Amino acid sequence: MLNIKQLVVKIEGIKAYSDVLRVFRMRLPENSGFSFAPGQFVMLSLPGLVDSNGRKIAKSYSIASSPNEKDVVELCVARYPTGALSEPLFRKKVGDGAIITGPYGMFQMKKPVQKGTIFIAGGTGLAPLMSMLRLLYAEGYEEKLWLFYSVSEPGMFLFKDELLGYSKSNDLQLVASTSSHNSEWQWENGRVTDTFPKYVSKLDVPKELQQFYACGPPIMVADTIKMLEQLGFRKENIHKEQW
Repeated sequence: MLNIKQLVVKIEGIKAYSDVLRVFRMRLPENSGFSFAPGQFVMLSLPGLVDSNGRKIAKSYSIASSPNEKDVVELCVARYPTGALSEPLFRKKVGDGAIITGPYGMFQMKKPVQKGTIFIAGGTGLAPLMSMLRLLYAEGYEEKLWLFYSVSEPGMFLFKDELLGYSKSNDLQLVASTSSHNSEWQWENGRVTDTFPKYVSKLDVPKELQQFYACGPPIMVADTIKMLEQLGFRKENIHKEQW
């Protein structure tokens, strides 16, 4: 069991995908001893940020970076107009501090990872799956994997260049989709539940053995599981995380 730690971290980098979506790269203190399994999350808070009752405001975020990166964690954050944490976090700059507590969560890869394993993500739900993929490829995984990734609009495509690199240099079958495409969008249109059925005939693993890792908004995850069951896949082989 991994040890839970509370650490003061420093914002090392901020990548803005849009006004409402950013990836924060947090530098851990030296010799922090922090470790996690891909798929886990941390609770993020800001120094001095409390609610009207004086209680610390904290929110859970899955870690997108690989466990191999011992000195940093990456968090994908969507900003909401009424977000008690996301609004002040989006006002932070490189060099500012934050606090993480963790790791938590049982959404983890089952090893050995099966050839043809399917990862399904919606929006920032890509984060824990990205951590899994990064670790697998860092360890030299060479078998075919699938990633079905749905975004609300093309500009919200997290880690696009890195994923395209995996699709070329590794055997990652990347299927991206959006319900708000434009003329430059080169992938599928619609939600995962619209696009996945088109690819069932291309899968190499028998339905009763096929393994899935799904993460995203609750409705998206519920609809995905319902679709997979209707297509004949086993619920016990679907590992999920939602928020």
